[in-house]
Amino acid sequence: MRSKILILILAVIAFYACGDDNKNTPRGSSAVPAQILNPTVKNIAGASIIYYDRPDDINLRYVKAVYTTDDGITMDATASFFTDSILVQGFRNAGNFQVKVYSVNAAEVMSEPVIVDISPQEPSYLTAFAGMEVSPTFLGIRLKMNNETSSKLAIATYKKNKATGDFEEIDMHFTTQPEISYSIRGQDTIEYEYGVRIRDQWGHWTEQMKTYTITPWFEEELNKKMFKEVRLCNITEGNTGDMPSQDGFLLPSNYWGHFMHWWSGSDVKFEYLWDGQKGTSTGKCYHTRSTGKLPQHFTIDLGMAYSLSRILIWGRWSDTGMGASSNDNQHVFKNGFPKRIQLYGSTYTGPDIYQLHDDIDNPEYWVDLGQYFLRRADGSLDMVATSTSYGTEEDRALLQKGHEFEFPGDAPRVRYFRFRTHEVYNPAVVAVMLGEISLFGTSK
Repeated sequence: MRSKILILILAVIAFYACGDDNKNTPRGSSAVPAQILNPTVKNIAGASIIYYDRPDDINLRYVKAVYTTDDGITMDATASFFTDSILVQGFRNAGNFQVKVYSVNAAEVMSEPVIVDISPQEPSYLTAFAGMEVSPTFLGIRLKMNNETSSKLAIATYKKNKATGDFEEIDMHFTTQPEISYSIRGQDTIEYEYGVRIRDQWGHWTEQMKTYTITPWFEEELNKKMFKEVRLCNITEGNTGDMPSQDGFLLPSNYWGHFMHWWSGSDVKFEYLWDGQKGTSTGKCYHTRSTGKLPQHFTIDLGMAYSLSRILIWGRWSDTGMGASSNDNQHVFKNGFPKRIQLYGSTYTGPDIYQLHDDIDNPEYWVDLGQYFLRRADGSLDMVATSTSYGTEEDRALLQKGHEFEFPGDAPRVRYFRFRTHEVYNPAVVAVMLGEISLFGTSK
């Protein structure tokens, strides 16, 4: 019996030992692989995509492109056996270039090259620079440009030192957004000369600096000590759970849910929207009930009439370090974190709130200051998937800085301000959660 078992084992070993001599080779043998076939080219901004047919050759492991840029730098790119295209990029300008495309086997033996002519278009850093707009804004300058290919750009802004005549860097902005629009704040409201250059991910700078003579506009942060809640209907303090009477009003006024105080350790008040504290306690915030419905809004008496310039919004979060050990990150870009909001100002500026009509669609009483999205740092509106994450490092930086939105420059002076939430990040949640808001403008 034992001898039969031994014979069977030896037979199995012999069977598996008689395989292909190249079974431990990743693909095929060391023979030179066949060249790619029928190459075609799609030229794009600062790059070209070479499409081809793969040869029917078991020795082909990957495809390699070798080329020299207009900087005189030799570069290469590779594409696996499973793809039919290869991207060559890193050009300073548009132009005509040749690319050598090789087939490579598992032993790194290359075929003779196939020569492909390419003509990459003008790179994104140059087209963004050519179409750039720089204009004054409140206490700063605003930059706008398009980056249709979502390329990695670095935008350097300089300010001319009036004493030395030198341009000194005041900001470096990194972005991949297709539509770039941002402001540089903290500038004096006197005339200065500003300059801008742009760099791509390959270290190419625009050769020239565009200069602009700009006088930033004056603004100030509104005095939050003058803020008061406006109630245009029968809102009752406490925890009744009943929606107040809305008779005579076309829309619900301030949502009653911000009077919830019942969970352990919470201290939720309407006034915490402007108490100057953010990132300190998620219990000390504005938070509506989970039994309501969207949209929801609240209204604030600013204390006097202002021409509003912008708003900063901080969501509900705490732990300024935003470390991985925090157990208080379940509210950012998820749950009741606002996603889509609409802001309004009232053209009624008198002190008698009973003269303030609640018809938000009536331009005689309310001015639409715009619809805004509290996007994540990459521009998306995707909910953070895990309950124990603040999102990316860029998301965390944005949460600490706050979401900033500028109001239309031609908006009239307003005394009453309304914040309306249409959507929150979690579609299953109807509560609205906010940490702090700050408003800016001028009373002059």
